[in-house]
Amino acid sequence: MHKLFFVHELLTIICEQLYDEDDIPNTSKEALARLARTCKAFHSVALNALWSNLDGVAPLIQCLPAEVTRLYWRLVLVGIERAPRKAEWDIIQGYASRVQHLRVLNPLRPVEQSVIFTLSRPPTTSPLFPNLRSLVWNDSRLQTMSFLKTLGGPLLTSLTFDCSSTGTARWDAAASAILNSVPVICPAVKVITLPSSSPCPPIPNMLLAWSHLEEVTCGEIDTVIFHHLAKQTYLRKLAFILSQSISQSLTDRPPFPQAFSRLRELEVHAPELLSLIEFMQKLEIHPTSIRGQVDVGPTPCDIRAFFAFLTKHYVDVKPQNVSLESLSRIRMPSVAQPPLLPPTGDQFTSHNGIYGSDFMPLAQFGSIDTLIIDVNCSIHLTDDDLVSLASAWPHLRTFSINKTHGWVIKSDITQTGLLEMLQCCPKLGTLCIAIDTDTFTEVPLDRPGGGIQNMNIRTIYFADSVIQPRATTVVAAFLSDVFPRLNEVAAWKSDQMRAQLDADRTEVTYAARWESVSQQIKGMIRIRQQERRW
Repeated sequence: MHKLFFVHELLTIICEQLYDEDDIPNTSKEALARLARTCKAFHSVALNALWSNLDGVAPLIQCLPAEVTRLYWRLVLVGIERAPRKAEWDIIQGYASRVQHLRVLNPLRPVEQSVIFTLSRPPTTSPLFPNLRSLVWNDSRLQTMSFLKTLGGPLLTSLTFDCSSTGTARWDAAASAILNSVPVICPAVKVITLPSSSPCPPIPNMLLAWSHLEEVTCGEIDTVIFHHLAKQTYLRKLAFILSQSISQSLTDRPPFPQAFSRLRELEVHAPELLSLIEFMQKLEIHPTSIRGQVDVGPTPCDIRAFFAFLTKHYVDVKPQNVSLESLSRIRMPSVAQPPLLPPTGDQFTSHNGIYGSDFMPLAQFGSIDTLIIDVNCSIHLTDDDLVSLASAWPHLRTFSINKTHGWVIKSDITQTGLLEMLQCCPKLGTLCIAIDTDTFTEVPLDRPGGGIQNMNIRTIYFADSVIQPRATTVVAAFLSDVFPRLNEVAAWKSDQMRAQLDADRTEVTYAARWESVSQQIKGMIRIRQQERRW
């Protein structure tokens, strides 16, 4: 074996490159396992890479002898038959010491509560996972809360509480005591994510115990916690639910000059867009990433006011991410807001839509690499609008317009505008637009894209684009040429878009046609790959 492979740093880099979360399931893990069995020089480094990211604790139990573990094949559930002996605990601790990132429960590999109880009582006073850096706690069962104390340690810097998969049952006094001890057990936490709807009051209150936070994601907080976060000198990301009490406190007690001095990412869930604008005006902060989520609206006037606010207050700032999403579920027409027309008509009431001219103020920010808009308004963009925006944002990586709510009307964007956008934005990796498929009439003899290609996009979203049967093959030929690595075409995927049309299930037809496009693309891409080998 070459002497280079005895260099620990080089082997570490090779194993880290080999481990790929986005690869074919388990392929990279199998390769690392084989590498660990190849020779002693590879053994330790390969095992470190293999166990560094552990999704669920089931693999720790499955490494034990068969008489210790219990597997319910029908339920795919892992249990434990008896308490592990010392030699078996050595196996568990040997692998657990290599884990740096852990998610407690994996829904695809569930474990019995007995497994959690067993791991909560290791025969040692030292942490079971001594090198753990990142923890996702997604088990809200009262009976398993003691395991949290076993997982904590002085090296833990990232902590996420996720109760979405196991419910949000109210935790009792014993659970509250464990939560109160988390800052003591994990004093070095810098990145914290809390559930938006807390099942227990101590969860948001634990934020007061840390003074070196860098990223905070939480639900609604009171003014005491908010002002504590404002003093965090290293805080670069904040995501929270804006309450009336915080808005009022900023009026009664203006923030000090150095509040949120290093904040770069701001994500606010506000009742309405104007509340978010007012909050940012009072706070006088200029993060480079702004993401707003609103419960009501917003109206086109609100959106224009938001863009105008950015262009006025961000003159000397280079925003990179601008996102605005409406969380209201399904559009409910009222007297003041007439019902929107389905995307088969050419006429539309102008007061209820967003036009290319509304986006143009953002064109002054050449630094934008992400634009996500998903609101209760129709979208009116033309090829010229798309090209004007794309030429202003050469670093654009994400462009997503009404992925959930749909464009409502028939799009004026054609393949010509799409190709020009791809030329202007070579880094584009995520795209959601609506497209006019009527311009796809036949498969040309030459390459449909004229040689223009995007190697980054794997899934493309066409919102509520209408497509006729005759266009499916032509569209598939075009997309397979322009996006050689495309895996999926998605359209008509949300309840909001399906609710736009009549009860004749027309949206099901459109969705099926786009699914046909997606399937044809896979075959065409494979044929093109074969041709290149000739």
